[in-house]
Amino acid sequence: MLAQDAARDLGHTKIRPEHLLIGLQQGDGMAANAMTQSGVDGAALRDRVAGLQTTSVAARKVDKVPFSVEAKQCLEQSLRSALALGHNYIGTEHLFFGVERQAEMNARSLDDLLGTSTSEIHRQLSEMLAGASPSMRSPALQSALDRARSRAGQSPMTTGDVLVEMLADPDSQAWRALADVGVDSERLRSAIDAVSVADTSDASPAPKSVAITIGEATTILADPEIASALQHLGAEQLRDILKRAIEGGGPSEAAR
Repeated sequence: MLAQDAARDLGHTKIRPEHLLIGLQQGDGMAANAMTQSGVDGAALRDRVAGLQTTSVAARKVDKVPFSVEAKQCLEQSLRSALALGHNYIGTEHLFFGVERQAEMNARSLDDLLGTSTSEIHRQLSEMLAGASPSMRSPALQSALDRARSRAGQSPMTTGDVLVEMLADPDSQAWRALADVGVDSERLRSAIDAVSVADTSDASPAPKSVAITIGEATTILADPEIASALQHLGAEQLRDILKRAIEGGGPSEAAR
């Protein structure tokens, strides 16, 4: 609603990812707190967004501003973020991750728009989700967590990532204790890399449904097997699969 209000007030014809950022910054929740702590200036953000689209007087009179394709992608990515973290809700933190992921998929940086480092906001949110502030962690653990997050990339950070990076510091308490009992860090790294996350408790819970949006219409497929099979596919992969199925011979082929 805040994103819609921002788009309407600015005379923009569609809600885009940048309007979602305004809404997140103005609202309540983890994203607003993380953005404030990372130095995001709400007024400056709004001014930058104002210059990204041509102002339309007519747009200021529209009751319901439609979502752009890019904004819908952000919402889709926020769902993926929640599922990857094993959460059964979508909060402002997931919405921010969704906007961040959509920008990465399109090779765009949000840093100039936000006036600060997007990765810093991501780090703040991760700290909040972890339930502990950086000041309550040792410098070695904080560094290990930062490296583990970087090691995981776009995948969820696992206990294996954390353990490997904890042992990357030969001066840490964990490294010295494990070295004393004969654990070799290189062998451990290889062993962890060889273990499939899918077979462990680190794996994200399988989703029970998948949403497909075409224009203004959204279809929910409440089929756990389909949702599980599709959860790791990107938009382009899904588009190619559907196109091949449709071109391959109608409903029966598409159903397969």
